[in-house]
Amino acid sequence: MKIDTRNLGVVEYKEEKVIVFQEGIPGFEELTRFILLEDKEIEGFLYLQSVEDKNICFIMTDPYSFKADYAPSINESYFEKLGGGVNEDFALYAVTCIKEVIQESTINLAGPILIHTKNMKGIQVITEDKVYQTKHRMIDLLEERG
Repeated sequence: MKIDTRNLGVVEYKEEKVIVFQEGIPGFEELTRFILLEDKEIEGFLYLQSVEDKNICFIMTDPYSFKADYAPSINESYFEKLGGGVNEDFALYAVTCIKEVIQESTINLAGPILIHTKNMKGIQVITEDKVYQTKHRMIDLLEERG
């Protein structure tokens, strides 16, 4: 299948790679089907692209690459909504906001995206601990790491 995307132009994808967000993503509840796309020019980041609306795309990254000790408390009900399984069945991503002035770019550690990699279901979770925020400056996290 093919989709015209805002950031990468026309890309091909396989139906079995579509991630279904049964509840949508907060603010975009009407959109339930997304694919993960890599941009070879932007290492370490992925696009979570809606297959229903080419203009809706989230930039995501591995939260552990910015905060090695990231340990969100995620309610078990989120895992159950995705079908359950073992830890290895799940991938966790953080939504980012890349700004023109790179020092202003942020990462959302309070509401990561959880994807069941076996059945291709996803959900945005709200962490139970109040340690994380929705807008951590990426530059600050990198400086903390040293």
